[in-house]
Amino acid sequence: MSENLADRINRLSKALEDTHVSAAWNAARELAKIGPDASTAIPALENAAGARDQTTALWARFALAKVRGTTVDEIPYFVAALSEKKRIWAGMAATALSGFGEEALPALPTLINELNSERVDDRWAAAWAIGAIGPKASSAAEGLLKTLDDADEKVRWYAAWAIGRIGASGPKIAARLIQALDDTDDDVRGYAAMALGNLRVDNRELLLKLEQLSSDENEAVSSAASAALEKIRETRGSQSV
Repeated sequence: MSENLADRINRLSKALEDTHVSAAWNAARELAKIGPDASTAIPALENAAGARDQTTALWARFALAKVRGTTVDEIPYFVAALSEKKRIWAGMAATALSGFGEEALPALPTLINELNSERVDDRWAAAWAIGAIGPKASSAAEGLLKTLDDADEKVRWYAAWAIGRIGASGPKIAARLIQALDDTDDDVRGYAAMALGNLRVDNRELLLKLEQLSSDENEAVSSAASAALEKIRETRGSQSV
């Protein structure tokens, strides 16, 4: 028998007190996904927001914002969490901020700084959160370009994804993304192709590279390259009309 919503919310509310903190984190995140319909879990989430484990507290605050619809009021807490290195992993705070989308814009300056963090997880999570903000985060373009040179492939592909999401454009950005099409990591190549397609970059060198990548052995890369080619050609066609 499938679990009804009320029973699920009740179960997740109880899980917020689980001694295994990762279970409590996940319960809070699941309640956040339910959103306003999980209002009966507010007392349990308020209790979890005061937990000794700071990550449990962070995800409980995230869920409360989603359930109550008070994201804007909670942003300062998450911005502070990004800088609180001793008690909480900054990357976790950035991951939470990615769930707020454009509403996380006030955190942008701090997220840009986190692109230079010594911790790999902080860097890729910051890029993810920046990309989730969307076009209003275009001032992060320079920092993301530098992040495309990161030694860690996960950081590089989140950077490529974020550049495509924020819609920053220009010769420098296009040139660096074209270079990323030769990255040794499949995900970086795929997200760079997606970004170039979203930006509608159109030059001969790029078209040749995308045509080559459309036959890549990695299906995700070939699909991304083919989709980018289609977008660029559609734009070219509409401009010639």
